[in-house]
Amino acid sequence: MMGEKPSLMHGVCLCLGYDGTDFHGWQAQPGLRTIQGMIEEAIDEMGIEHSQVRGCSRTDAGVHALGQIASFAAAIEVPREGWISGLNARLPEDIVIHDARACFRRYNPRFHAAHKRYRYLIRCGPRRDPMIRRQAWQLGPSGMRKDVGPRGDRVEDYLDLDAMRAAAAFFVGEHDFRAFRQSGDQREVVVREMRQVSLCPGWGGRPDLLAVEIVGNSFMKNMVRIMVGTLVDIGRGRLSPNDVPGMLGEQAQRAHAGQTAPPQGLTLVDIVLSRFDGPGDAFDRPTLAEPLCRS
Repeated sequence: MMGEKPSLMHGVCLCLGYDGTDFHGWQAQPGLRTIQGMIEEAIDEMGIEHSQVRGCSRTDAGVHALGQIASFAAAIEVPREGWISGLNARLPEDIVIHDARACFRRYNPRFHAAHKRYRYLIRCGPRRDPMIRRQAWQLGPSGMRKDVGPRGDRVEDYLDLDAMRAAAAFFVGEHDFRAFRQSGDQREVVVREMRQVSLCPGWGGRPDLLAVEIVGNSFMKNMVRIMVGTLVDIGRGRLSPNDVPGMLGEQAQRAHAGQTAPPQGLTLVDIVLSRFDGPGDAFDRPTLAEPLCRS
């Protein structure tokens, strides 16, 4: 992989998806399997000189994506289908290129994301489900509510959804989210705008699944996972919905918010760009396995 040079005249923008289970996140790291590293290796195998691949969202280890966006510059022009078929033939089975578009060679989608949609999947039940262990956080019988009957096969048997919805409403809007970032994240700008925080029980027609969908203009490290962990703590009665306003402000600290949900339940669903520097339109959104969460 080469650094960007004047000879790299042809910009390429990709829409891709991946199962993040066996990756150490997006960003290339020496000796580790990463999304960025695999894509750059695939371009190398095509024999094409290129710049670094720039991801719109640097997903963490174990986090999945349906509609990640990335760009790079290449030394030669390749047709859209050539990039799609050429990269997919060389990428491992847990990464797929949905689409490719020509763009300005220095275009970086990270700086033009109007908003991103994340989905977090929670599975509740008295026994684990091995078939969904890579896509959901499984809450077992230790978290079952004491104010319901012994059914144990519905999300409502484990989580107080009314309390969680009341708490989720506090997240919507523009707030200081410094308490909802990993303690090592020291960035100065901590104000973010959330457009939607929705709970969808019965996801995919299964009473044991709950989807939490979060749409915002930008996110800090582990922010979505801490928001979901806080909602689960509220659903289990460990925190109150009325605790949330105290977590959103300049005096808030990481310790004031709830736990960090594990990575396997989180998926970057799609990214809406505010600007696309290329001929024609940006990508059609990838086909989603389920309709968007609205409730």
